Amino acid sequence: MDSFRSSNKMTDIVKLNVGGTMFQTSKSTLTKFDGFFKTLLETGIPVTKDNSSAIFIDRSPKHFEKILDFLRDGDVALPESLEDVSEIQKEAQFYLLDGLVKLCIWKPKVRKSSFFIDSDEEVARFIAESKKKAVLVVFYKLTSNSLYISELVVETVMRCGDKIDVCFKSFNESQFDHFFFHDKIKNKISKGNNILNISGIAEDFIRNIDKS
Repeated sequence: MDSFRSSNKMTDIVKLNVGGTMFQTSKSTLTKFDGFFKTLLETGIPVTKDNSSAIFIDRSPKHFEKILDFLRDGDVALPESLEDVSEIQKEAQFYLLDGLVKLCIWKPKVRKSSFFIDSDEEVARFIAESKKKAVLVVFYKLTSNSLYISELVVETVMRCGDKIDVCFKSFNESQFDHFFFHDKIKNKISKGNNILNISGIAEDFIRNIDKS
């Protein structure tokens, strides 16, 4: 029985030769999402293999680790370089990974639509200068990863970016990451701390502004 289980684990390992660089992962990882690999491994279509019996893929290996990380977790931390993000997006399009394509599209939009600021005075100035109906101010701890925080609100920017401006400010107090919306029409503030649900909260907030 143990040898049978060991054999099954071995057959789940897939060797890939991506542009001359070798990678190993599991079949379950490669077939977790619909796309290139699921079709390749589950439909029985002919595949090209090298001399070591690894599946050969004629693509650059430069960002393939990011492709594998996304397949494993359904998410991935993208690099700061927008050039690299653009290259990853092209690879994601080749591998038919729609979720990763969307992440790559969202990243530069957040960079373009949001600002990191240092002081309360800058927050006030940002709100005053905004021409949108509302401003979202996200406060994060200095120990937090600013990229992680920006990725949490990326969907908010995508859905509501035509009606809100977004800025980020770090803080030192022993509090959780939190945020507030400033309604510029009524000159009112709505506070919140559920960062994970910030997109839905933003949509409700904007919907209420539109009704007023």
